Amino acid sequence: MLSLLISAAAATLASALELPQGYSPDPVSCPTNLSWIRPAVGLSRDEAQWVEGRKNVILGSLDAYLKRLNLDDFDTDEYISRLNNTSQTPIMGMAISGGGFGSAYTGTGLIRALDDRLPAANEQRTGGLLQSMTYLSGLSGGSWPAVSFPSYNFPTADEIVDYWKPEIDRFFTVTNTSAEAATGKAIFEQIATKYLAGFEVALSDYLGRGFAYEFIPGQSSGLNTTFSGIRNLSNFINHQMPMPIIHLASVEPEDAEYYDLLVPSSNGTIFDLTPFEFGAWDGDVHAFTPTEWLGNQLSNGIPVNQSKCWKGFDRSSLVIGTSADAFNFWYLESVSNGTLGQFAKRSTTHESSLTKRLSQPANLNALVDAFQETFDLNLTQISYSKFPNPFTNLSLSTGNTHKSSTLNLVDGSETGQTIPLWGQIQPARNVDFIIAWDDSQDADPYSWNNGTNLYNTYLAANATGLPFPIIPPSRTMMNLNYTLHPQFFGCDANLTTTGDDRAPIVLYMANAPYSAYTNFSFWQTETSRQQMGEIFVNSFDIVTQANGSWDGEWAECMGCAAVERSLARVGMERTRQCQRCFERYCWDGTLDERDPGVLDPTLVLDLGVKFGLWNATNPY
Repeated sequence: MLSLLISAAAATLASALELPQGYSPDPVSCPTNLSWIRPAVGLSRDEAQWVEGRKNVILGSLDAYLKRLNLDDFDTDEYISRLNNTSQTPIMGMAISGGGFGSAYTGTGLIRALDDRLPAANEQRTGGLLQSMTYLSGLSGGSWPAVSFPSYNFPTADEIVDYWKPEIDRFFTVTNTSAEAATGKAIFEQIATKYLAGFEVALSDYLGRGFAYEFIPGQSSGLNTTFSGIRNLSNFINHQMPMPIIHLASVEPEDAEYYDLLVPSSNGTIFDLTPFEFGAWDGDVHAFTPTEWLGNQLSNGIPVNQSKCWKGFDRSSLVIGTSADAFNFWYLESVSNGTLGQFAKRSTTHESSLTKRLSQPANLNALVDAFQETFDLNLTQISYSKFPNPFTNLSLSTGNTHKSSTLNLVDGSETGQTIPLWGQIQPARNVDFIIAWDDSQDADPYSWNNGTNLYNTYLAANATGLPFPIIPPSRTMMNLNYTLHPQFFGCDANLTTTGDDRAPIVLYMANAPYSAYTNFSFWQTETSRQQMGEIFVNSFDIVTQANGSWDGEWAECMGCAAVERSLARVGMERTRQCQRCFERYCWDGTLDERDPGVLDPTLVLDLGVKFGLWNATNPY
């Protein structure tokens, strides 16, 4: 058990002097010509230049994708020629929700189904959308593929599973440290080097190092692999991959507090992290700092210690550990018997359960005890990921962020926006089309999805004036079957927060049981290759609508939505085929707020197979 493994990690720091090096940031001379802070106005120069290069590559990918679709009455050659050397090229993205190992794996299935390197995806005419995308965002479990794919130089989904080896448990049954897993003792020794260098450590460091043995490449499973290092990989340099955006949430002293733990407010600051920079577009911060130089506390945009700076704080393992660090919620759920610490899980009966998301209370307590004995850190101190604050005493920051020397960061889903759309809907990025993949398991009690998280992003966007489609509440989402079949939002510009076409079209796709029941546990830490195969097939069935058997025009409808916002910019009109698609798949404002009851679907492709029957004959 985990409690037994990590109890062995409790050692005095005196014995840690000979610990393996690699996880601690490196001391360096401070740069003399660096702009430490920029206002959150437009894109950074680096991102703008990279996006322009990506659009050049996308032109060819989009041309090939559209020609495979062979849309009726649509002149692909004319359309591509009118994009004016990328100035009008549509900007597209994909967002993978939180949901632990479930969202990580089903979201990877989404990536696979859109990849033109998969022959089956090309046969179903969904392949190539991935190659036409500029952004890939993730949070919590969704951050794992969003970081892992770029960190591995963007292999195919089938290739990356060979790197991940998901059949190996990294948390509960490890007895010996190897290249593929580490004991709790070994992980504590790794993060102790960071502590001894003067940095605060927390559960996010521990989780991140555990996750890294599956998701991060490099020596000792990415012990010194950095997120900003993605910029140096060939497929990023050559613009052959989308740019990752990771969402992190923050807690502030004024937030609600229970059992000495803070819970972010629904309007809390959402931090946006790319290989280029870290910061926020709104909330308590309106500024960004270079990701490469995270780990340096600044005051009014200048390093507090100008004689020594740090590089390498942005370990990729820390990024995925922070984005999935919901320890405050897990602990509150445990000690309150399920009445506190809930994610954005709002069923129509207002009951909530996170039993599948939780490790056992004894394991939580064992982690707390191990941190207390090893680092003399208490529950409150280890519950949030600690980032030295680069926004202290800055005119572009307010509240506690303006005053505090440390940012306290947690799982990006704790604000209620479990699908990481916030970074992509910023006007500076001008995104036209986003595929929102939802496996947040917010429909109780069977851990399917009811659309609450998409609705929460609409509420937040509407409150701040950001262009975004109007989204109906979860009852309508469920009653109209939008959580079982794909649905477009924002096709009608009148059904957006701003009433115009500045909002992207959002394609909402929720994990659902098509050919397999894939609502497995958030904390299923080992998954057989056979089950991974079923997960991939199920995601493929969702994305292709059962290889087009539900609608032979579905693939074309996806293509119609992908180019819709750009048509007016190039002086072309929506075709009759696309109009038919939008009439079938675009939300028209209809509401159905009857009580939908419990969401307990049978297999979409075999309605006679309920979970009990499937589970009785399924090896997992």
